[in-house]
Amino acid sequence: MIQAHECDVLVVGAGPSGASTALNLLNHTALSVVIIEQSDLQRLRVGESVSESIFSLLTYLNIPESEFGPDCFVSTQGNTAYWGSDKSANRHAIFAPDRATYQINRDMFDTTLLEQVVRRGGSVFPRTKSKDVKKLHDGGYLVEANHPKYGRLSITCRYLVDASGRNSSLSKLLGALLSQYDRLTGVGAFFKASKQPFEQLQLIESDELGWWYSAALSRDVIVVTYFGDFECISKHKLNRFGDWRTYLGQSSYMSKRVEGATCVNDNLWVRPAGTHFNRFMDVNNYLPVGDAACAFDPISSMGLGFAMTSGCQAASIIGNSLTSTDFERRRKIYQQDLEQQFAQYLTLKQQFYSKEQRWPKSPFWSRRQQRVENVA
Repeated sequence: MIQAHECDVLVVGAGPSGASTALNLLNHTALSVVIIEQSDLQRLRVGESVSESIFSLLTYLNIPESEFGPDCFVSTQGNTAYWGSDKSANRHAIFAPDRATYQINRDMFDTTLLEQVVRRGGSVFPRTKSKDVKKLHDGGYLVEANHPKYGRLSITCRYLVDASGRNSSLSKLLGALLSQYDRLTGVGAFFKASKQPFEQLQLIESDELGWWYSAALSRDVIVVTYFGDFECISKHKLNRFGDWRTYLGQSSYMSKRVEGATCVNDNLWVRPAGTHFNRFMDVNNYLPVGDAACAFDPISSMGLGFAMTSGCQAASIIGNSLTSTDFERRRKIYQQDLEQQFAQYLTLKQQFYSKEQRWPKSPFWSRRQQRVENVA
């Protein structure tokens, strides 16, 4: 039996971009909002660094910092990079220079956002995977989805918000143009301190094939990630724990940080981390947000902030459509704003990677030091 649902706005993806879209709509409109998420919300979420501007976004969404608990935002003591030189240097995210930074507990953060969505009248369906999307004659959408317990769901909506992340599954189904710039991939694991607690700092170390990143998630646990091109990760088998661990041991500085620490388990997580841009104007009543709209290199540290602000922008466009007829004009402006942000990002990304000149024949570094002339 198929369960039928109707809503004004269907958000596909329950990460910060999707939750921020829903919250802004629920705060400022009377529209009905449903979020579907293919995971069970228990999947591993890797913590990340954010600037203090995150608190302004939370204020805008009417969520007090106290709602997230005392351990959600941990102030970092510093950022150290071995990038372009064997000598360490203080390093700031290319979009957050000279600002206070925090390591965020993504499990706690994401769950709190979704709890707020439900409190404010939204519906969240985890373990619900979209299988097909059909455009309706009135401009809306019919989304067919599956749930392991409740079976097939049929959801009719007026507006469709794509918060499906880097895979951007909806954009491919609907025919939006997704331009991929690289295939950066992150492979990582968690380490637990044996005796001495970890310093609350972030450490970056570049090498010929890519770069290492680590950050303390607490006094006892750090995440260590290696970023390289997908082809290189596969060639050197860095997606296998033994080879990854051996390669970590060959690093000059990252290996020292985990010396004496115990790897939590031998199951590495592998995540796409490449750069891409979504051109979506040919798809009516559809708005991508977060990584589904623009995916940024982790070196920029702008993923979470962009995810939330783009979600708020999309909600504003939908909300304003209730009292005006310029939905398409506002959607076009949103696309143009994304193009400008993305073009600026590409320039700064190229400048940042150009600081590393120690391996001129490395495919990884030469690709990222070439100037990109066009956004898409």
